[in-house]
Amino acid sequence: MFIRSLMLVVSLLLSASTWADEVDDNPYRLMAYVAEQTFSRLAEVDREAADADQQIEDIVREQLMPHIDYRYASFVVLGKQIKKTTKEQRSEFTAAFKEYLVSTYKQALGQYKQQQVTIEPERSVEGKKKVGVKAQFIDGERPPIKLEFKFRKLKKKTEDSSDRWLAYDLIAEGVSLLSTKQSEMDSLIRSNGIDGVIKLLQDKNFAAHEAK
Repeated sequence: MFIRSLMLVVSLLLSASTWADEVDDNPYRLMAYVAEQTFSRLAEVDREAADADQQIEDIVREQLMPHIDYRYASFVVLGKQIKKTTKEQRSEFTAAFKEYLVSTYKQALGQYKQQQVTIEPERSVEGKKKVGVKAQFIDGERPPIKLEFKFRKLKKKTEDSSDRWLAYDLIAEGVSLLSTKQSEMDSLIRSNGIDGVIKLLQDKNFAAHEAK
């Protein structure tokens, strides 16, 4: 379920950097626009090529990660344990968690096949700081997966700049991916301490990189 749901996150946000200025001021338009696009860059990847994994990783880093609020997500995952961390530890955890997400998204893209997505009609986001956008993921003969994407609005940097929304969580069939990770990390931090968990993530990221 996690990988299937994650595949939809990737597919809905893929190629975002080329049109971000036009649609990322509204989470509904952002999702709807990407859902209508073909996956041209991903389709060009030769899965048999020696550098296929690197090509997919490049897509994740260049076009997906700029539109994921990984810093906020990492803090949510830390939960109450964040009070026991230093600024340096939070910075190290965020960096390790970002690389963990890159590896996870790359795995999802590696399994990608074209799917059909339906998204709820656009609603007003006036005055809202967080918005959940509901969708359904239709994958062949399987029953549709009900999803809700969580977006968070970033503050304007200048008077002339537009609002910007970033995705930070996905609720699949009522289960929050971040909440699931938070429970896992809370247990790991209690057992290994924050430095131990950072090391675990770093080792996992290194192993994923070496496995290319």
